Amino acid sequence: MNTEYLKEQLANIMNFRDTYKTSSTEDKYLHNELTKVVRVIKSKIWNEEHDERNKSQLKTKVFDGVEIVIPEFMNGFGEEYHYKLIGGDLYVIPTKYKEDKDGSFHQWAYVYIKENENKHTHLTISILGKDEYGDRIFTEAEYFKKVESFFRYLSKSYGKNDRFPEKFRKQVETIIAEYNKLDGVNDFNPLKGGVVNSD
Repeated sequence: MNTEYLKEQLANIMNFRDTYKTSSTEDKYLHNELTKVVRVIKSKIWNEEHDERNKSQLKTKVFDGVEIVIPEFMNGFGEEYHYKLIGGDLYVIPTKYKEDKDGSFHQWAYVYIKENENKHTHLTISILGKDEYGDRIFTEAEYFKKVESFFRYLSKSYGKNDRFPEKFRKQVETIIAEYNKLDGVNDFNPLKGGVVNSD
C-alpha cells in the first residue's frame, strides 16, 4: 500500500480524533477507539517502510545457473549452515553434525516455500536425538506476505514427528535425507512411515 496515502489518512484521523473532548463517556469512548485505529495505521506504515528498505537490500544466490532471491527471513545464518536449492525450494541445512556435551544432539534446518504470491512460508525443523527420548523432530511454520518482510502474520508450532501438515511432507523428508548425509549421523529417522532415501 502507498505509505504516503496512509500518512495523509492518518493525519486526517488524528485531526478528527482530537476534535472530541474526553469529558463525556461517549466522546471518551470514540476518542479511545480512534486512538486504536491510529496505532494500527502507524504500525502498518512502519511495517511498509521497513519492507521497502529490506526490498532494496535483498540478496540473491545462484544455484545451478538459477538466480534465487534470498527472503529477508532466510538471512543471517553463519558458516555452520549452507543454502541448497532442492525441488524449487530453498533449504538452509547444517554443514556438519554436532553433539551437545551430554552426547545428544539438537540442530536446526530451514526451508523457504513459496505457497503463492502472498504466502511465503519459513519452515523450521528442530532435529533432536541420542538421548532418552530417541530421534525426533519438531516442526514450526511462520508465514509472511512478502519475501522482503521480516514480520510474520502467523506462526504455527505443529509438534513432534508426524504432526505437521501433509503439504510439508516432501520438505521434511528432504531435510531428514540431507541431515543423514552429514558425517556422524547414523540413520536418523524420526518419522513413523520412513523417509526418502538420502542418496
